[in-house]
Amino acid sequence: MVVWLFSGDLLTQQADADDMAGDFAPELQLDVTVAVRGERSESLAKPVILQVLGQTEANRRVAVKSELTGRVTEVLVDRGAYVDAGALLCRIAADSRGADLREAQASLKSAEIEYQGGLDLSQSGLQSKAALAKLAARKEQSIARVDAAAAMLAKTELTAPFAGFIEERPVEVGDLMTPGASCAVVIELEPLLVVGQVAESEVANVFEGQAVAVAVGSANSELLGTITFVARTPDPQTRSFKIEARIDQPGRAARAGLSATLAVPVRETFAHLVSPASLSLDAAGQLGLKIVSKSSRAVFKPVEIVDESPEGVWVAGLPQSATVITVGHEDVSDGQAVQVDFTELTLLSQN
Repeated sequence: MVVWLFSGDLLTQQADADDMAGDFAPELQLDVTVAVRGERSESLAKPVILQVLGQTEANRRVAVKSELTGRVTEVLVDRGAYVDAGALLCRIAADSRGADLREAQASLKSAEIEYQGGLDLSQSGLQSKAALAKLAARKEQSIARVDAAAAMLAKTELTAPFAGFIEERPVEVGDLMTPGASCAVVIELEPLLVVGQVAESEVANVFEGQAVAVAVGSANSELLGTITFVARTPDPQTRSFKIEARIDQPGRAARAGLSATLAVPVRETFAHLVSPASLSLDAAGQLGLKIVSKSSRAVFKPVEIVDESPEGVWVAGLPQSATVITVGHEDVSDGQAVQVDFTELTLLSQN
């Protein structure tokens, strides 16, 4: 019975000793040197790129509308056609407008003859200045009537205000046009606009005249553009600011409504090119890399990813020269002694 009673105390003491050994295990493990693989890295100047999602829009969009009433006699364009500035789109019946112009021109001719006769009499002293002034006023009124009649006749021909594509053509020959009715919608796609939204934390780094690279749709090639507008007030719902970039030569990307990505360089920093597999998280969930200190110990350094490429990721936050642990970083703790093997780096250099 005595042996059985004391056996319980002995087991309890043994368990307490094991727990104490486990508590001190991390400190003891820091003195254990772990073999890892690493590579030496030098920082390079790298621009920090802000990726802005957006879409393409027409630089200008105008509905060419009638200013008078009349039947459509000709429609000279089709949807999708490209037209030059001043190209004739639709023609409306002149009706009596041509006759009004000819009448005004005849009246002007008569007024000019009368004024010339009055001027000759005035020079001979046979015409008063008051009578001559009335003849001059009648002549000017006739000129005004000719200009008005010519303007009304010119409005029967609807032309393109600028070079572009015909997006809509809602009328046909025989339709009755009324003031405000649209003959065609012309859109200008060269230059092309790309519109996006920038968060308030980054809008201070975006300014008009800034050069940007734009990827439109699924195209692999990048187009060059320029920031032409940065909103001064945010969207009330998203609290983001609208920006516009202009592409002068969009080529085949000249379509409105395509998804686009603007690469806006906001600042420049020194960064290292590393493999994504070298990245890890600390206990707080912060992204970083484990590097080797001068005392040959692993040190966790928080980093910021500034760019990505097929060769790896560019990260900022490391010293100018650093030895990055590439293999075995999961097995070492912050502050643990390490022995770095550069064999893999040497083999890659020889290849």
